[in-house]
Amino acid sequence: MKVRCKYWRDCNVPGGGCCTLGHYGGRPSLGTCGLCPHYHGTPRGLGDCIHLFAHPLARWLERAFRIRRFSSSRCGCGERRKRWNRLNRRRRK
Repeated sequence: MKVRCKYWRDCNVPGGGCCTLGHYGGRPSLGTCGLCPHYHGTPRGLGDCIHLFAHPLARWLERAFRIRRFSSSRCGCGERRKRWNRLNRRRRK
């Protein structure tokens, strides 16, 4: 199984690989990397598809209206993205 994240690097770790961002000790397993909130690659599910649209929209709103509300690190976007991706995965099985 290959992870399609741009931060993933295959470094011959059994059952895993290397994260160039250094998350999860720099050597996450395939499953951990697949659930990472910092994933940047092909959409894994509905959560990633929504993120591809909502994230740039939030940045545009910040610049256009000088709103800082959307950039809060505690906005809950990562958890929501993970939940929607998990829901979509269950429906496919």
